[in-house]
Amino acid sequence: MLSTLAKRSAAGGVVVWLITLLLTTSDSEQTELVHKIVFWAVLVIVPLGLSVVADESALYKIVGFAQPVAALFTISSFFVQKGVLSAVLASAWLILNLLIALFGLLRLTKSGFHHLEELSIDAGLLYLPVAGAWLVVYRLGVQPFDYGEMIILLTVVHFHFAGFATPIIAGMCGRVFAHRNHPRKVFGFSVVALVAAMPLVAAGITFSPWIGLVGALLLTAGLLMLAVLTIGWIRPLITSPASRALLLIGAISSCAAMVLACLYAYSLATHALIITIPGMAMTHGLLNAFGFVTCSLLVWSQRVVDFTR
Repeated sequence: MLSTLAKRSAAGGVVVWLITLLLTTSDSEQTELVHKIVFWAVLVIVPLGLSVVADESALYKIVGFAQPVAALFTISSFFVQKGVLSAVLASAWLILNLLIALFGLLRLTKSGFHHLEELSIDAGLLYLPVAGAWLVVYRLGVQPFDYGEMIILLTVVHFHFAGFATPIIAGMCGRVFAHRNHPRKVFGFSVVALVAAMPLVAAGITFSPWIGLVGALLLTAGLLMLAVLTIGWIRPLITSPASRALLLIGAISSCAAMVLACLYAYSLATHALIITIPGMAMTHGLLNAFGFVTCSLLVWSQRVVDFTR
């Protein structure tokens, strides 16, 4: 029931997102594109991610009912001039993200650190408030640490897709592996790499691009291992041709997107222009958001594998 509510919210979010494509929120084409990716995350990706980790707790019920309301407030903030009012509207998303993180923390206290797949899911839930906090900063119109507006906006995107959705996708793969023979060390490395890469990427923005490069390489390694496991061990268990195709698209997209991310991180560290921020938005951003995360979550939001056999 609650999982169905989240999936219906995602379906409704697609409709709202299509409407936003007809509207303009920025004078810059590049910024407009990134705004639309943020809208997709808020309206579709977060409820899809919540649908795969549904439980019967009271907090999850609150999150499920509040998510579409918070999403609409957040989208409306982009149609108000940056400032206090816009930030107040966007703060609805931060509050929701904090509730989701609390839900993740409660899950963590129950399951502990014994099940790597559940730990991965919990990490995704706990990382989400970072996206919400930077979204409020972006709508407030301030630039702490001399970050440019685009860097702040891309940080919002990063922690929705790489921070929130990716560990959840890895955790869903792990739930399948928990009852089957699989390369345990490969999966363990993948989860550790994905979870550890997030703070390194953030530190790279604040302190040194070389730290960011290390984070990008670690994230790439984790996603590459996850792609191998998905293609080699998960896909053969799925009978639906559509789901098999979506997982393949997702795995290939994640690898391609991370090659571009490594090139960008390397260009920042060495001051050699290889790919620009607008180029990253057009390539890495779209591949990661729609190719990897969306395709993967669409599969996991359906019961395509019997986790108990």
